[in-house]
Amino acid sequence: MMKIFCYLGWSTLFFCQSVMACMPHSPNDVFIARYHDSLPVQGSSDFIFQLSSGQFIFRSKLDEVKYKKPTQWKSTFSSQNIEKGSLIIGLAYTPDGAKPEQYQITSFATLSCAHNQLSVSRPVQPFLAWNRQMAKCTIGGRKTIGIKTIGILDGFIQYDQSHYLAQLQQKYPTCEQLNKAFPSIEMEENSQDSNLLSSWKLWWAKLISQIKSWF
Repeated sequence: MMKIFCYLGWSTLFFCQSVMACMPHSPNDVFIARYHDSLPVQGSSDFIFQLSSGQFIFRSKLDEVKYKKPTQWKSTFSSQNIEKGSLIIGLAYTPDGAKPEQYQITSFATLSCAHNQLSVSRPVQPFLAWNRQMAKCTIGGRKTIGIKTIGILDGFIQYDQSHYLAQLQQKYPTCEQLNKAFPSIEMEENSQDSNLLSSWKLWWAKLISQIKSWF
């Protein structure tokens, strides 16, 4: 089966690639989230991922209306070796059109930030990726001697990982901004406690003011 992928580049040159039995991911499939756990599904080879603060970071406002927000994350692999609370960047899609809120994770990598510089690890699971040098689909994420490993953001038809990582760096120029956009559970709890304390202080100040007005 042959599928034809065509797109209009920035230079307005019409480019068309023939792809044999291949449907690579698109930037719309890229998400960032906090990883907490992966639990096996009884009677199945699947795993349920427990994630928080999940966002598909390259989707437009129109895409946000078009796609359902995830209520469940599944995969065919476990990730028990990933530290809980880690920030991850991965690829996910909806395999069942009747259940658009259930997402299947193809692979992911850890997303780190140090000295306000973002970096991405090698993918934890091999995945189908578009190899621009070979002009065909290959398996990304595999470590092969003498061949550069295809990163989690390398497998798209148009641009490579450095391009998308630069976009993320521009969107989140500091580690503080990145962590604020994708807070850990501890950060969310501290924020809630702080908001609760602020609300209590405001209520108390209004009460004192009301009492003073009576005299």
